[in-house]
Amino acid sequence: MSQRFVISLFIVCFWFGQTTTLEAQENQESDSISKPNDWNFRISPYFWFVGLKGTIYRPPQPELMPEPPPPKYDIDVGFKDIKNSIKFALMLAGQYKTEHIITQFNFSSLILESEAITPYELVLQDNIIKLTYMAGDIGVGYRVVKNPKFEFDALLGAKFIFFKIGLKTNAIGIGQIEGERSQYWIDPVIGTNLRYRPHPKIELIGYGDIGPTVFNTYNTSQFMLGANYMFTKTFMVSFGYRSYHLDFPRKEAIFNGNVKGWIMKVGFQF
Repeated sequence: MSQRFVISLFIVCFWFGQTTTLEAQENQESDSISKPNDWNFRISPYFWFVGLKGTIYRPPQPELMPEPPPPKYDIDVGFKDIKNSIKFALMLAGQYKTEHIITQFNFSSLILESEAITPYELVLQDNIIKLTYMAGDIGVGYRVVKNPKFEFDALLGAKFIFFKIGLKTNAIGIGQIEGERSQYWIDPVIGTNLRYRPHPKIELIGYGDIGPTVFNTYNTSQFMLGANYMFTKTFMVSFGYRSYHLDFPRKEAIFNGNVKGWIMKVGFQF
């Protein structure tokens, strides 16, 4: 066996060993990235540090009120301004996916109650305004792109929005009087999901939808951006930002503007 043959054999063996090692490392890295994504059902209770920026239209008119209230109120408040007025809050999101299909839902509700200072303070006392907000969406979509690092879903679905505003006050010489009005909308939507995994434990997410105005005289839209951190294969936490935009005809609207704020989720996946 010549020295040249031995050297050539050594080089071939070394090259083959290096190639096999690199392939094994790539397969291990791919498995490591995809492992946290090996789930079918994800449920996520969350809290929305909500704020409101927009206009409240046509407050309710209690009977026997000496003068009608102003036609609208412009508001711009953050979570720190309304946190003491929160009487109830419930938020929940979930997803179920198969090889090609994904379904998801999102639900949020909030009840605010606070004292209102009115121009009629000499006649009206203990003015309490109660604002109820409930909204949810459900979507079914096709997983257009799906690989260990990047995913894209196209969704069709519907969402609903419910607003109710009530005013309760005490009138001197009359007693307690109150009034309320509410409105409910349901909207078809087109939406998208985006997910990017730069690291096996980190998932960057984005969601957006819009209610097509071709079906109605109003429009709604929302977007959410966030990041998930996977503590284990089944447990994660999420931080993000969500904005919900509402634009209804003034004669029907209770609130037009943005419901927005930071979101914190605790998620479980199986």
